[in-house]
Amino acid sequence: MRRVLLVDADGNLKKELPPGFNPRHEGAYTWLDLSHPSPKELDILISTFGFHPLAVADCHRPPSRPGLAQYEDYIFITLRCVSPRPQLKSLTTFLNIFLGPHYIVTIHEEKLDFLERLWSSYQTNPSLFRKGMDYLLYTLLEALTSEFFPFFDRLEDKIEEIEEDVFRRPGRTVLNQIFLLRRQAIRLRKFLGPQRDVVDLLCHPEFPLVKTENRVFFLDIYNEYLRLVDHVETLHELIGSALEIYLSLISNRLNEVMKVLTLVTTIMMPLSLIAGIYGMNFRYMPELEWRYGYYWALGLMVLVAGGMVGYFRKKGWF
Repeated sequence: MRRVLLVDADGNLKKELPPGFNPRHEGAYTWLDLSHPSPKELDILISTFGFHPLAVADCHRPPSRPGLAQYEDYIFITLRCVSPRPQLKSLTTFLNIFLGPHYIVTIHEEKLDFLERLWSSYQTNPSLFRKGMDYLLYTLLEALTSEFFPFFDRLEDKIEEIEEDVFRRPGRTVLNQIFLLRRQAIRLRKFLGPQRDVVDLLCHPEFPLVKTENRVFFLDIYNEYLRLVDHVETLHELIGSALEIYLSLISNRLNEVMKVLTLVTTIMMPLSLIAGIYGMNFRYMPELEWRYGYYWALGLMVLVAGGMVGYFRKKGWF
């Protein structure tokens, strides 16, 4: 889906690209948004905006890591943001941004709530475009970054639920959830670092597309990413702690089972010895002809077993 917000030199808002549109026209501000674009819709990025084919190809197949590429008069940014329907197997989605002096182009596969709110704000109040495209980029990044904090809080709540499940009913299902969360924490750590570096680059004076007075805003976002990186490290440690607790509980349970089995085996050994002795088929053997020999053998087994149980309890073995 393609949609446009264009503010001309007279301040009029248009929602379509006019014939002969020039994205580098100094009197107009343009925001082009492509949601789940088709290959034909992406062709406009080359034919009308003149973007590099390699950058447009990355919109077809986003790279695994966030990054920033600087071209002659525009920059191309690949970012990750919280998925509108996050699941354990898919927590984030991509947002690609082209930024020029008088235009910004956003490309994404899923409908992003924070982008919808920002689009509605700029559509209602077109005068916001006068603050510049770099300020619009800042508001995008600020909204994108703010989505991570409640998202991380939900992940932390999920980890706490798993920790409770570890104590209540440790099993393969809980272990699978722990490993899945661990993989997601590693993935979050892998892209948050590069995404932080992207924001750091935007703070530098080497980027003329970002006004000097607006760099302080990007510095504020950079500080938020420092907090996010610390937060994901904390989540990784919590997941590791849950895994250690799970393995410790399973090990203790296994030890208890082995202790019980060992005690049962130890008690049964002398009983098997007695049964083996009285089961030998010798003709001349004491008590074979005795009337109470059977009860004597059973009583001896009970006495030996009771004595061993008492001894084990005295030693505190169970």
